Amino acid sequence: MSQSTIINDISGVSSSTFLLSTLQADLSGNQGFLSTLIYDISGVLTSSIIMNIITQDLSGALTTILSINDLLNSHEATLTKEVADRAAVNAFTTPSMDLLRPTLYKWASEGFPGVYPVNSLSLQPPQLCVDGVSRTLLFYFEYLYGSPIETWLQGLEKITQGMDFTFSHDGASKITLHVTRT
Repeated sequence: MSQSTIINDISGVSSSTFLLSTLQADLSGNQGFLSTLIYDISGVLTSSIIMNIITQDLSGALTTILSINDLLNSHEATLTKEVADRAAVNAFTTPSMDLLRPTLYKWASEGFPGVYPVNSLSLQPPQLCVDGVSRTLLFYFEYLYGSPIETWLQGLEKITQGMDFTFSHDGASKITLHVTRT
């Protein structure tokens, strides 16, 4: 959609320079691009000369904001980040018992305090994931894991006895696994 308004009534304007045209063009379907052009038309005799000046300026004013190379570079960087983050999430969600035992022994030696931190993971969600969706930390974690967080916690409870697993997060970049004695 393109809309142009030319102001014809210049009564009360003390200068020959005035707002001549406002152009609003919908470039993406949901965002507007607003451009205001100011011209000095003192000495211009015909409206065809004015329209010629506007046409020349608009063709040069609309510059490339995003290119295919920008998209490809951004996509490749995000894809590389997601692959690394997915590997970190997989290591975090499927720890070996050999790695868990020392932490759980320490928890036992301290008298089984509730909501004991077992492990933590740092993730920084990208602004947009490879699929074009913006996600918060927890949704990004689930996106990488491929299942809800509850599935991960239930899986840990299936391979242990007398332990309940929960998690916490700081809302930005850190998820912590906790254990409580049942």
